[in-house]
Amino acid sequence: MSLPRPIWRPSRAPILLACLVAVSALTSIPALQDAATHPPLPPPPPPAPLHQPFGYLLGAPLFGLFDGVSLLALRQHYALVLTLIVLYAAHRLAAARASRRRTRSAAPGTPRPSLPRLAAREVLRAAVALAALLGFYAAAALIPRPMTAIRLADPDLLAVDFHSHTNHSHDGWSRFTAARNRAWHEAGGFGAAYITDHYTWAGVDDALPANPERAGERTVLLGGMEVRLRNRHTNILGDRDRYLFALDGTWHHLDPDSIAAARGRGAAPATMLYTIPGALDRIVPLAPGFPAGVVGVELSDGAPRGLEQARGERGEILALADSMDLAVVAGANLHGWGRTVPAWSVMRVPGWQGMTPSRLGDAVEAVLHAQRRRAVTVVERRMPYHDDSVVKLAATVPWLLWEHFRMLSMAERMSWLVWIATWVAVRAAIRRCAPLTPQRTAP
Repeated sequence: MSLPRPIWRPSRAPILLACLVAVSALTSIPALQDAATHPPLPPPPPPAPLHQPFGYLLGAPLFGLFDGVSLLALRQHYALVLTLIVLYAAHRLAAARASRRRTRSAAPGTPRPSLPRLAAREVLRAAVALAALLGFYAAAALIPRPMTAIRLADPDLLAVDFHSHTNHSHDGWSRFTAARNRAWHEAGGFGAAYITDHYTWAGVDDALPANPERAGERTVLLGGMEVRLRNRHTNILGDRDRYLFALDGTWHHLDPDSIAAARGRGAAPATMLYTIPGALDRIVPLAPGFPAGVVGVELSDGAPRGLEQARGERGEILALADSMDLAVVAGANLHGWGRTVPAWSVMRVPGWQGMTPSRLGDAVEAVLHAQRRRAVTVVERRMPYHDDSVVKLAATVPWLLWEHFRMLSMAERMSWLVWIATWVAVRAAIRRCAPLTPQRTAP
């Protein structure tokens, strides 16, 4: 007789995911950390909690994976893609073996697909898989979505981004205007952000008229520019009149001798930050004998190459900052792609919320010059790094997935479980509504 088809049959994938969500909670770790903390010392708690809006929590499984991909360093991207290619190839080889076994056991005379047709099917499957991977990356970079942010409880603490761009930079998204730059930083929890377009103040000119009267009303955009100082990328902060005389005709290169001469005539010190990626042995600090030096260096840079250097050479950057008394800062290096903040520069600026934008810019620079190494705490999203280990690099996918689940908040875990339950319910409903197929006859 026919065996009845079960209405619901458990699937291993949702069960494994649910177990992963539950088990990883037993070894959960904070999603934020102080970027300057040296292991193995226990990290102090960051001065801010991570805030996830309700819209983010609704799509936490997808949005969290988007964030994870956006925070990968350059070689981790290569490892991720290579791992997926290897897994896909292994899956297709296993499917080919299973197909050959079925063919050998088929009844004589059963038609078999031709070799060209099989090859065409495999090429089509590979193209679809590649398109899916590229689509995931494109969605992470382009789709508007809710962002995670930090919320500073102390009213005197200010979150700053010292490195961002608009569509006036040659490598910026053509639709990423100053208004969109401000909206991105507001969603990320920044009180202020510097527009440092390459070799132009056009983005600053677009942004300043829309600044609020008082800084606490909304995110303030401040003026700056990314130039070359001693042929190295450097962000100059503040009003352009302090730098125009030292720039060449294309505004690409800043002459250190002109800056030094102006300082000798009594001008205020320039505020310049060394950006990464860049050679650390070329850093010249601001000092009595070097008036054309930098006052700070990036400890975090949001571009994949910047993330690679910042994590791989963190010890060297901190050692230089300590020895040269340089502020360590975070720069999103934002060009309009993605909705993930890798790190925040948190500064103590008493009364900043009641300041005018211009006064706030002066206050930020004053803190950088006065406190130097103690001026900024870089609060970053925690991400494991391979430390130049081939084994860790090869294990990028499982390792990052495990660490991602360990960093989930309780609300994110609940979102995962709700989506897993929805998956199971929809699958069961589809099976219930599907037309019956011939059943095996019991012996």
